[in-house]
Amino acid sequence: MIDISNMTFPIQSYPEWEVIDSSKLNDYILCSRMYFFIHILGWKSTSPRNDLKFGEAWHVAMEHLLLHGYSNKSVVDAYDKFLECYREEFDEESDELFGAKTPNNALKALAQYSNKYERDLDELEILYTEIVGTVPITSSQVLHFKMDSIFRQRGGANLYGSFEHKTKGGGISQSWFNTWLMSIQIGTYHHVLYCLYPENVVDGVKINGAGFLKTKFDFQRLPIKKTRPQMQVWLSIVLKYIDDMKRDLDMLSESDASDNLLDAFAHRPQACDKWWGCPFLDYCISWPNPLRECDEPPMGYKVEFWDPRRERATTKMDLTEGGGIKKDV
Repeated sequence: MIDISNMTFPIQSYPEWEVIDSSKLNDYILCSRMYFFIHILGWKSTSPRNDLKFGEAWHVAMEHLLLHGYSNKSVVDAYDKFLECYREEFDEESDELFGAKTPNNALKALAQYSNKYERDLDELEILYTEIVGTVPITSSQVLHFKMDSIFRQRGGANLYGSFEHKTKGGGISQSWFNTWLMSIQIGTYHHVLYCLYPENVVDGVKINGAGFLKTKFDFQRLPIKKTRPQMQVWLSIVLKYIDDMKRDLDMLSESDASDNLLDAFAHRPQACDKWWGCPFLDYCISWPNPLRECDEPPMGYKVEFWDPRRERATTKMDLTEGGGIKKDV
């Protein structure tokens, strides 16, 4: 959390500013001006994104399989849950617009996935799925998280780990897997596991990759196990950027629409072409001080803040002192 209760700003402040998780940290590291538009102003495109909704629906289906097994009936039920989620934003007429990530392919993929990993539940006891929560990282700082699963290995090993479900358009390559090795998100999940269980029984996080191609699917898993020194690196990175966020909020509180430019949440120009190109590039070029332009979102945007606490969840965890775990919330 970042405490803004005693601060005043030249724009409306929102309680979501105080909530920090891996997704927000990633956006801030990529470009703090982009972070300003998305997480300080809360500007979100009104156009639905297939990759995001497909990924969300895939998570819903994966949770069902983990909880109910990989039988033919379970696959059908998982697909029904996938479709219910996906149809919240995309109707049947749009199904052929998105290449390989379509509901029809999702059904085929779920069947092939279940065949490949049919022994999962013989080898693993699923303890928690779709987890939202908070975990302390210092005596005064917590990090919010959204985690896909926690399991215990059967057969006497008693090792604990997590699946992190990821979908990808195209095949899964080593370079794609490499993007997760230093990931703040994966470090956060390790930190949650280390807070829950003794260090010697934590087996790490498995990236549960599903690649969607036009005529086939590519299912691969990458095990990641972070050691204590690696976790110290993760923590130093997280704390550095949270401190930077706090400094940017301090600078924002001292800024005004009459200033020639906005020094807070500075541009990071090398990020402008990432992820299909930044949607805010034109505003960065045209607005030296966006405080003059942000009374309302531009056409095609609405004000809606990302908040992991509001995400779909089956389990809630508060790992701070006095907290607890609630399942089936």
